[in-house]
Amino acid sequence: MRAILKITFIYVFIACTWSAPIFSQAQKNSTVAEGKPLDKIPAGTIALSRDVTFDIIRSRGAGGGTWSTAFMELVSNQNPDPKARNPEFLEEVELSLHLAYEMAPDATGKKAYDFYSSKVRIAILKARERVPLSFFLPGYIVERDRLPREPKYWAVEISISGIPQETSPNLVCRDYKTPQMLKFLPSFLGKVAQEGRRTEGLLMPQYLTPRGISGQVRTLDLTIPFIREEGGQR
Repeated sequence: MRAILKITFIYVFIACTWSAPIFSQAQKNSTVAEGKPLDKIPAGTIALSRDVTFDIIRSRGAGGGTWSTAFMELVSNQNPDPKARNPEFLEEVELSLHLAYEMAPDATGKKAYDFYSSKVRIAILKARERVPLSFFLPGYIVERDRLPREPKYWAVEISISGIPQETSPNLVCRDYKTPQMLKFLPSFLGKVAQEGRRTEGLLMPQYLTPRGISGQVRTLDLTIPFIREEGGQR
C-alpha cells in the first residue's frame, strides 16, 4: 500500500513539474496576444500596389461631359492589432482620397486650388488580396473648371477599426514622397478639410457613380463589401 502511494506521489510530482513551465509559457503567450492597444496602425499594413492613376471616361447620357476617374489597387497585409479576431482579416477599413487641382491665380496673384475628397468604408478585407477601387468626378465639373487629367496633389488616408494607419510615401503623390516633404502633409490635409467643404460629395466612390460611367471601368469589382453612405464625406 505504501509503495502504491509512493508511486502515485512521484507521478503527481512529475506531472506538476512538467505542466508548470507549460502553463507559464501559455500565460506568457496570452499576455502577448492581448498586447497593448495600438495608437497607430503601422505603415504598409494596407498599401497601394502603385501610385493612384488618373484617366477620363466619356459620358453618352444626360450626365454629360468627360468624367475624371482615379484608380488605385489596395494590397493588405496581416492585421497587426492584437485585439483582432483573426490576423488574416482587417475589419472596418476606412479610406479617404484627397485631390487638389491647381486653378488660375486669384486676384492677388496667389496660387489657388480646388479640393475634392471622397471616403469609402469597407466591412472587411482579407490579407494578401488585391482590391481595386475607383473614384469619379462628374464630367460637367471637369468641363466647367477645365480641370487637367491629373490633380496637382493627391493623398490617401487609411484607418482600420477606427485606428489611423501611419502615413508613408506609398500613400501620397510624388511631391510628398520625400521625408522632408512628408512632414508638410498634415498642412495639406488641413487645407483639404477646411476648403473642401464646398465640394463635399462631388468626388464619388464607385458605388455612387452612375452605372453608365463606372461600368466602363474594366477593373470594377462589384463584390467589395462597402458599408454604404450617401455623399463623399461624413
